[in-house]
Amino acid sequence: MRTYLIDSLILAMCFTAPSTAWAQARSENAEARVYFEEGNRLYQEAERASDAERPRLLQRSLEAYVDSLRIVRSRNALFNAAVVSEALGRDVESFNYYSEYLRIEGLAEADRQQAEARLEALRPSVAIVRIESVPGGGEFWIDRRDLAPLGITPAEVAVEPGAHTVWLEREGFLGATRSIEVDRGEDTNLAFALEARPPAAEPLTELPPEPPYETPTRRPRLRNAAIGTASGAVATAAVGLGLSIRARQLRNDYNDAAAIYEMTGDPDDLARANALADRTDRFNIAADVMWGTTVALGVSAIVLYALHRKRLRQDRLKIDVTASSRGGFASATWQWGVRP
Repeated sequence: MRTYLIDSLILAMCFTAPSTAWAQARSENAEARVYFEEGNRLYQEAERASDAERPRLLQRSLEAYVDSLRIVRSRNALFNAAVVSEALGRDVESFNYYSEYLRIEGLAEADRQQAEARLEALRPSVAIVRIESVPGGGEFWIDRRDLAPLGITPAEVAVEPGAHTVWLEREGFLGATRSIEVDRGEDTNLAFALEARPPAAEPLTELPPEPPYETPTRRPRLRNAAIGTASGAVATAAVGLGLSIRARQLRNDYNDAAAIYEMTGDPDDLARANALADRTDRFNIAADVMWGTTVALGVSAIVLYALHRKRLRQDRLKIDVTASSRGGFASATWQWGVRP
């Protein structure tokens, strides 16, 4: 039962995919036909309209043909777009539409002769650029690099007289750019010799050898800790000394204030003496804390340095002992010149 379901799903996918693509293509063709028929209707109205109304209808007809060509590059839409562009005096666009129309394979001989005759009649009013490349098959742009390519070399394209910039690209080759100056009614040949793109660098198949592993040297952490702690002790002692000096000055100020109060009995003098006494007590307490911290940091620095020297002596002396049934062997190694 499971195998039957899988086979059914595979068959459904096989039939559904082509049906979906066919339906999408049919929808696109139908949409292109709507624009094409709209262009025909507007062109017929333009033929019957007055001279003032005719350009507007022709412009709308050309827009409808262009919308149809955006969907499908049909030969009928190309020819009609060329005819309407010619009627509007847009000779460059008309020439290029005729050129693309003539590149279609399978044209009837009468249709081809008619298009060639119209194209030749436009040559005196446009500037022609013949673009070739070695090798051929390159895509080219003129003046607008952000748009779709105008064609594939070799090709003949009409442009307005004046200065133009031509870009050409082909897969596997470096792009090329040329600037040209063209005149009305003249043909300009532009040939590109494409340079092959250098091959990309191949990825490394093997990793480079890793550098030999080196045992990191042991950093004297205990010594550094001892130095840092000793520096902290010195800084704390300096703060404690400053606090003690300030407390002594405040004590002298208090004694002077108390002497003044004994002579005057003024309550303000008493308040000032009490305030000085409080400040003196606070500075004395802070100084005592700093001196206690100094002692603790000093003792810690001494202990850390002692541990550092002890570890250094252990690292200096290395004793190797080997024992077997035949006897034992001991060796001692002492490192000289190790900085403590």
